[in-house]
Formats: sequence, C-alpha cells, structure tokens
Amino acid sequence: MTTEQTGQRHDAGLPAALGGVDLTDLDRYTAGFPHEVFTRLRREAPVLYHPPGHTKDGEGFWVLSSHEHVAAAGSDIALFSAEGGGGRAEGGTHMDDLPNGLACGTNVNMTDDPKHQMIKDLMAPAVSGEVFAAIEEELRRRVSGIVDDALAGGSFDFQRDIAARVAVTGISLVLGLPEPDRPKFHSWTDVAMGYEDRETGKMTGRSEQVVWDMVNYAGEQFKVRREQASPRMDMLTALARGEFSAEKAGRPFPDQERQFNFALLALAGSEPVRGAMSIGMLALAERPGLWRELREDRALLPGAVEEMLRWASPTPYNRRTATADTEIGGFRIRAGEKVTLWWASANRDEKVFPDPFTFDIRRQPNPHLAFGAGAHTCLGDQVGRMEMRLLFDALLDRAEAFELAGPVKWAKNNKHTVVLEMPVRRLVR
Repeated sequence: MTTEQTGQRHDAGLPAALGGVDLTDLDRYTAGFPHEVFTRLRREAPVLYHPPGHTKDGEGFWVLSSHEHVAAAGSDIALFSAEGGGGRAEGGTHMDDLPNGLACGTNVNMTDDPKHQMIKDLMAPAVSGEVFAAIEEELRRRVSGIVDDALAGGSFDFQRDIAARVAVTGISLVLGLPEPDRPKFHSWTDVAMGYEDRETGKMTGRSEQVVWDMVNYAGEQFKVRREQASPRMDMLTALARGEFSAEKAGRPFPDQERQFNFALLALAGSEPVRGAMSIGMLALAERPGLWRELREDRALLPGAVEEMLRWASPTPYNRRTATADTEIGGFRIRAGEKVTLWWASANRDEKVFPDPFTFDIRRQPNPHLAFGAGAHTCLGDQVGRMEMRLLFDALLDRAEAFELAGPVKWAKNNKHTVVLEMPVRRLVR
C-alpha cells in the first residue's frame, strides 16, 4: 500500500488500527491518556496517517507511536521541524498550525537551530551550577511548608494543595519572581492551563487574556532587571539582559520575543511537572507496598522519580513538520506534512520497556522520553526532577501511606495529561 493510497483511504474515515478512536476528540481523554489505543497502534500501525477529525484547519497528520520512531524523529530537528517548513506557511508543536511570530519562530520550543540553541544557551545559566544549588536549597524549605499545610487536615486535594503549589513555587524561583507577585502568578497559571475554566480543553477569552497579562508583566520586569547595577542570575534576568551572538543570529533578540518566551516558560515550567507529581502520587497511592519500600530505602527515590515520569508522560505528544520528503517505517512522508510524536506511547513501548504497564520503581534502564529527545529535550528537565524528588522526600518523611479519598477528575486535553482533582487522605497506622 502506498502512502498516497493510505492518505486517501484514511481521510475517508478512521483507520482500523485506531479502533474507532479519533485522537483529536478531546472526550477520549476524560479518563486520562488512552493507552489501550496506542498499544494497538504500536502493534498494528506504528506509523499511521490520521484523518483531520476535529482539527481546526481540516488537515490530517502522521502518528508515530513506537519508541524507535518517536526518538529518531524527535532527535532529527533538521528533518522534523518544531517551527514549520517544507513549504508550509505556519507550523508549531500543536496539531493545528500556530501563527509565525506569535509562537512559531519565537518560542524556544517552536524554533529550529541555530536560533533554538542560542535561546537555550542564553537561558541555561539560570538553571545550572550554583544557581541551581541555591534554588534547591530554597525550594526544599518551601516544599516542607507546603506539605505541612496540606497534611494538617488529613484529607486534601493533591493536585490543588500540593502539586500545583510546588510546581508554581519551583518555576517562580527559577524565573526569579518577586515574592509579592507569586500569588498573582499562581492564579495566572491556573487559568491559562485550564484548572479554573477550561474543562472543555479549549482556550477561553479569559485564558487568552491571562497569557497576554503574563507577556506584559515580563516587559515590566525586563525594565527593572536592566536597571539593576548588580542583578542576580535568574531566568527573568537572563531573558532581559542576555544577547545573541551577532555572528550566529544575524539579528537581535527583540523584547516581544523575550516576553513570549517568559510566558512559555511560566506555563511549560509548571504544567508538566504538576501533572507528573499528581500521576506519580496516584500510582503510589494505588500501590501502598511501594510506598513502604521507599520509606525504608530512600536510595530508591531517584529511580522512582524516573518511573513516575515514564508512567505519567505529562505531555502526550508534540507535533513536527517534515521539511523534506522522507520515509519512516516504509511510508513516504511528504515535505510540509504534519508528524505527531506520541511520547506517552513511546514510554509504554513493549520493545523497550519490559512489562511496560507495571509501575516499577527499580526499572533499569529507563530510557523514557518524558522530557523529549535530542536538541529539543526540555531545558528544565533537571529542575523538574529536583522538584519531584524534594516533594516525595518530604511526603515520605511525614506519612506512612496515602489513599484516594474520591474519584480522580481529568481534563479534556490531548496536549497535556491534566489532573483537575485528586482527593487523597493521609493514613496513620
């Protein structure tokens, strides 16, 4: 069967390997990620052309579900662009095209080299070395307070009362937000990521306005950072004062692009780790024996964090655009076509992970792709790991076990696996 035939047939209806599931139908994600669908895809159609479904632009897209294909495409940023290309006017990392200048070619996650690497290099000092060590020390203190507050009542909502607060506190420290601005920042992230008014999985006028509020806030902060005689190193300062190499860039880094990257970091730096924490706690609450093992041997915690990341895969997919004709798994992909990389599926690939549906805190090796692959590996991967390690270390110190105190509520979202509510109670024996 040729690619051309495959595309025509699939545009007429859902491929059989999907079992009737439209990956663009957000109702399919109300119980979390549909792993059963991707288990079938990995077995029957690891490279598949998906019809337009509910996409706004009415275009189909390729679905890569195996660890091999996802890792390879994710690492080849010249052939699979996060920005666009291949004759396509726009692009980005979502199924639907995003406009150039507002996202594509501007945000670090939607740029290609050399600009992509230059933005990462500009921001890297804010999450490395002594700066990272100082963030860890301060975050440890704050996490202890957050956990104590939540556990004081016995029962609480893990997502709202712990995961959200830790995640937003962590990215606030990385960004270097002034203390008085942090409550406002927390409310912004809640609205923008759908915890207050986006259960439909779609942007609202309010959430769009919040993103612009964040962009404008960054502009105000940039002025403050540039006026400081001896600024401390944090992400806001790096964005405000850092410059590109004129030889490599060929142009400056305009303030509007810096501001957009601040908004991206604020959301991308809080949402995925919030999800990973919540889903990780869900896995442990359902397996009290593992909680006891971690309490008895804290050396297992780093491995447990890696397994939580694999298990949660809080960003299920990213989209790329083929910049030239190529072939994957015997299928011809044309320049300009959309290709979606399903990290959550890759992280349950039976060919890479023995017993992938077993939550194994001793899993070695654990080559998960929760933070992406290649040059587009998340800049804040070590920060995310640190936040999770500090949180669960504090929880293990204070509780013999946790159990669910009610149903888990998930958002209608295929771009992020979002836990909206997760009531839990602390068990004391």
